[in-house]
Amino acid sequence: MNRPTELLAGLVLRLAPIAALLLVWYGIVHGFGIPDRLMPDPVTVGLRIYAGLFTEGDLWSHLWLTFKSTFAGFVLGSVLAIALGSVLAMNRKLELLVYPLVVLIQAVPKVAIAPLVLLWLGFDERSTVTLVGLICFFPAFVGAFVGVRSTPAVLMDLFHTLRASAFKTYVHCNLPHAAGSIVAGLQVGWGFALVGCVVMEFIMGMGGAGFLIDNSANALDTATAVAAMILLGLLGYIGGGVLAEAKRRIVFWEGGRRNG
Repeated sequence: MNRPTELLAGLVLRLAPIAALLLVWYGIVHGFGIPDRLMPDPVTVGLRIYAGLFTEGDLWSHLWLTFKSTFAGFVLGSVLAIALGSVLAMNRKLELLVYPLVVLIQAVPKVAIAPLVLLWLGFDERSTVTLVGLICFFPAFVGAFVGVRSTPAVLMDLFHTLRASAFKTYVHCNLPHAAGSIVAGLQVGWGFALVGCVVMEFIMGMGGAGFLIDNSANALDTATAVAAMILLGLLGYIGGGVLAEAKRRIVFWEGGRRNG
């Protein structure tokens, strides 16, 4: 099978489930006579997305606010998580002191502390970014911790024999070995980050896709609410795809190992 045929087959396999879902959705709405105020059909939602993005443009501002807050919190939480996870993985004594605290904090539902975050930081973007960072912290932390800790002992012994510093050992040995695990944690964290952002937008009611969904549902504008949910799903899918492509390009040796 030549390359164009493979690409076409892959595209069909990706689009077939989506097409089937749209057909089922359309059939259920019209087959059971569900009114638009409860569930519009995919054509109505598609037209609303087109209008909101390309003609009226009212969806862009909300979607951009959600993306901006999600991305800022995701970067903040992930950088801190990778740094802390790496440090704990390389220092057993520090792990015994700090790791139980990280697990304890993770056990607390982040949605439950959202009102406290608002009380401490105020009703602005800082609260959203902080909660997003807290929610996406643990997946990246576990990815870094497990990846660095699982570095083969023979490699560590080699760098120790070469008298490499702890920093050089981390950069040239631990980090490349942990890269795949870290990116996997980031992929999970991106989905969590969107959830945290939407929750804060529900609570604050000051804009964003979460606010738009809540406000539209209360106004029985279900088409806008469903359109916003679909755009959120696309945002999550695109973010995950970007991270997957980054993993393929940066952690290229893992792909080679699987293909070999």
